[in-house]
Amino acid sequence: MKNSEGKKINWWKWAFFCLVALIVISCGVVLNKVTAPTPATTMSKAVKPSDSSVTVELNKKQVNALAANYLNQFLKGQKIRYDFIVGDQYATLTGNTKFLGAKVRFAINFIPERLNNGNVLLRAKGLSVGRLNIPIKFVMGYIAKNYNIPKWVTINPQKKTVLLDLNRYSKHRSLKYSAQEINMQEGQFKFLITVPINNE
Repeated sequence: MKNSEGKKINWWKWAFFCLVALIVISCGVVLNKVTAPTPATTMSKAVKPSDSSVTVELNKKQVNALAANYLNQFLKGQKIRYDFIVGDQYATLTGNTKFLGAKVRFAINFIPERLNNGNVLLRAKGLSVGRLNIPIKFVMGYIAKNYNIPKWVTINPQKKTVLLDLNRYSKHRSLKYSAQEINMQEGQFKFLITVPINNE
C-alpha cells in the first residue's frame, strides 16, 4: 500500500513500534503500583499488651519448689526461718514461735483465693501448735512483728489473712506477675507473666 506521496508504508515496522510502546506503558503502570505507598487500611496492626504476655501453668510440686527457692534466698543468713508448702487442701505456713517463754512449732493452714487484681489472698482456717490452744491471731501477730517478711506480703492478724501482693512484687522487676487461676483440688495454678511495654 502507498501513501499520498507514493511511498510504500511498512506495516511491520509500525506494528513493532506499537508493540514496544505498549510494553513500556504496561511496565510503567506496574512499576507505579508497586512503588506506591501502602494504604493505611492494609498496614500491620500495632502490638497489643496481651501479645507480650504468656500464661504459665504450675502444679503443686513446682509451686513448692519455687517457694522453697525464694525463701532460701530471702532468709539467707537469718536466724528465724519458716516454710510455705502447698498441700492437697491447704497452703501451710510452718515455723517456730514463743509462748509463755517456750519455743513451739506451729503450722497455719490457709485457703488461697485469687483476687480480681491478680493478687492472692490467704485466709487462715486452722492452727496446729501441738497440744497448746493458742489463738491464730496471736501467732499471726507474732509472725508480723518478729519474722522477716517480704515487703510485698501483708499479714493482717485481726482479719486472719495474708495478702500476697503480686502487683507490688512486680513493681520494680522486668516481668509482671498476676494470678489467673488457683485450683487446690486439681493442684493447678496459672499465672500470667507480662513483659512491660516500653513507650519510649
